Amino acid sequence: MKRNTVLFAAICLLSLLLSKPTLGQHLPDPNRQVIQFSGMVYASDSLTALEGVAVYVAGTTRGTYTRKSGYFSMPVLTGDTVVFGALGYEKLYLTVPAEAAENRLTLKIVLQRKENKLPTVDVMPWATEYDLRQAVLRTKLPAEPKDQLPVIPEPYVYKSVTEMPAMDADANFRYGQSIQLQQREARIRVPDILKVFSIPIKYY
Repeated sequence: MKRNTVLFAAICLLSLLLSKPTLGQHLPDPNRQVIQFSGMVYASDSLTALEGVAVYVAGTTRGTYTRKSGYFSMPVLTGDTVVFGALGYEKLYLTVPAEAAENRLTLKIVLQRKENKLPTVDVMPWATEYDLRQAVLRTKLPAEPKDQLPVIPEPYVYKSVTEMPAMDADANFRYGQSIQLQQREARIRVPDILKVFSIPIKYY
């Protein structure tokens, strides 16, 4: 029992020694300089400022978002990698210089638009291609029409003028034109029979 307790204590001590350097890696280096990083974020295809762009230091929880005017401001350390990300735009990685003459850094950031191409989707009325082929094979095509001559109805003979259909505007116009044409021709037409000294002479 005593031997198991000593072994357990040795394992716990060893795990603490191994984990101490790992924990120390996440702590900020006190020798690094703190810089106030600020600037404006714009789109590449216009002069419009981008709102809601995430600005954060990679691997940490330090970050902020751009305002409606595209302005951002956050404290960073020298040597940090700052990431700019927004929906529809390519991510931009920017490294803060390790040696800075001043404690502030102001830049103009331009993000490139990202093209998202969706895959092609084939939409069919049936679940599978096999079902579609079977449905086409089961389709009954209409019978081809037989070559038949159109039936011409016999002319209808009206027995009385009152039974005839009334003329429309077009037929009335044609009838009036034919009457005027007959009157013009009658003026210049030579009569068939000429009378010379009261003797009828047939004209041919």
